[in-house]
Amino acid sequence: MREKTNMKILLIGEFSGVHNNLKHGLERLGHKVTLLADGDGYRGFKSDFNIKPFKGKIIGRIINYLYVLTNIKKFLGYDIVQFLHPSHIPYYYFGIRYLLLKFNKKSVYYVCGTDIAYLKSKDKFKYFPFDKTIKKEYPIYNPLDKLYYNNFINKVDIIIPSMYSYYVGYRDNQKITSPIPLPASGISLGNLSMESSKIKILYGITRRGFKGAEYILAALERIKDNYSDKVEVKIIERLIYNDYLKVLGKADILIDQCKSYDYGMNAINAMERGIIVLSGSEDVAMKYLSIKNSAVINILPDANQIEDEIIKLINMSPDQLLELKKQSYRQVKDIHDNSKIAQKFEANYLKLLSNY
Repeated sequence: MREKTNMKILLIGEFSGVHNNLKHGLERLGHKVTLLADGDGYRGFKSDFNIKPFKGKIIGRIINYLYVLTNIKKFLGYDIVQFLHPSHIPYYYFGIRYLLLKFNKKSVYYVCGTDIAYLKSKDKFKYFPFDKTIKKEYPIYNPLDKLYYNNFINKVDIIIPSMYSYYVGYRDNQKITSPIPLPASGISLGNLSMESSKIKILYGITRRGFKGAEYILAALERIKDNYSDKVEVKIIERLIYNDYLKVLGKADILIDQCKSYDYGMNAINAMERGIIVLSGSEDVAMKYLSIKNSAVINILPDANQIEDEIIKLINMSPDQLLELKKQSYRQVKDIHDNSKIAQKFEANYLKLLSNY
């Protein structure tokens, strides 16, 4: 492995702040990092260069393509180019992804989203976030998408899973590395306490046919009916990221998702604020990330089971709830600290470059 030097790193794409958080960690290590992304839709994340600033299905695509192509020299000559998903440089950006892979030294795919390998592996799980009966929510990949995806997987140098669910689809691929957990933002925890006599429960919906929303909503309706004197339930939908964080910061408990083996960035954002999280936390997934006694309470696509887990929390004393909040925060600091995560990526990057 070559001697450590400061690297030029190009991060492409954004999911829920993953690359923003990693960028901060890598920059603290002394690396020069550029983030090329579209803001992750309505969430509105920042980037150094917006890859899709213009709207419109046809004209917008053409203008965006020309805009990126005009600026392409800014994104060549990097030591590392890292993608979160093949579609973050979509197939209608003719030749641009080829240039990014050809004229940057090494390439990394950090698997964090719904790609073809993930969808193909759905039968290996007891439950899966998508419901095929809700067609508008279920991802559809056409033959051109599949061709583009296969080309990407063949060209990229290494594949890094962010969690067990994404590992399953790639475990037979020789390019796969050890997992690297998702990076937290690195905020400092303020005053950790129970601020009111009522327990504040938050549930944020992104898509109603995704991640088991129907089971969670059914459970929360019963909780509201039977425990209105003890809890305050808030259900929100599709807020921009900064507005969502303001609401999140006032919660004691976050209901995240119930059709996943793992927890994602929404849960990490909550845990980082000392919030108790109900989400995916299956033993096999936690073991994969070397997490023992996860602070995340595992919930299933079963309204009765979700309701039972919430009732257990309602019946706890303030001191017991406070201890669970502290456990959430400690897990983020131990597993998802973005400086620690950046060091793991740095080690992979240097190993790649040693063979360049």
